[in-house]
Amino acid sequence: MRWHCVFESGLINTVYRFRLCPMAFLEPRAGVRTLLACAAMMLALPSFASAQVDVTSRPLDGAERARLSQGRLVVRSTTQSRGPLELVGGVSYQVIDASPAEVWAALEDTSEWRRMLPQVAESRQVASRGSERTVYLRQAQGPISASYYLRATYASSTRDLTFALDTERPHDIRAAWGFMTVRPYGEGQTILCYGAMVDIGDGLLTSMVRGTMHEWLLRVPSTVKRYVEGRSRSRYASR
Repeated sequence: MRWHCVFESGLINTVYRFRLCPMAFLEPRAGVRTLLACAAMMLALPSFASAQVDVTSRPLDGAERARLSQGRLVVRSTTQSRGPLELVGGVSYQVIDASPAEVWAALEDTSEWRRMLPQVAESRQVASRGSERTVYLRQAQGPISASYYLRATYASSTRDLTFALDTERPHDIRAAWGFMTVRPYGEGQTILCYGAMVDIGDGLLTSMVRGTMHEWLLRVPSTVKRYVEGRSRSRYASR
């Protein structure tokens, strides 16, 4: 099945466009020919170099599929300069020992984001309208704390979540956007596909933690895995 959608976010009189492209992975070790349809969010500006596109959009290779089957995180990181923005991010993948319905229910539970996302000290939902929710987040890394609001849009029929910085509310970071996609993987398992691009802003302290922030930014699927498979499993088991 071929499909795409376009998500846009206005920032500093510029429109940043994201294309949701299908990626199909065949896992021969699963015992059956299981076709996994995972979505990868791409920045589709003309200036996006083809080498950078390949980092995030090429199919999983044998080593990466092996890491997934071993329960390990697969990460593809990238950095980009776009006008005034200095972006870090990429995509990452993780197999979770829970059903897609359970994982999706966890992602919908915004009150628990502070327990399932890395470095989040505080989270709360402040608005909801249709499929869109606005969530306040405060993240801390050493001496640095940053708070901001994300607009999260849920497509429950396909289990696709997109998010972007709400620039109409106070924000300590310059830009952020991304996606999470939940797909079945084997019997009773889920593959969580995640992608994000973030500009944390300027300043001496932020520059000092930029590399560390880039690392934990792409750990989201593994922290969601730890949350869903841990003591919170019973919270979503009936979904």
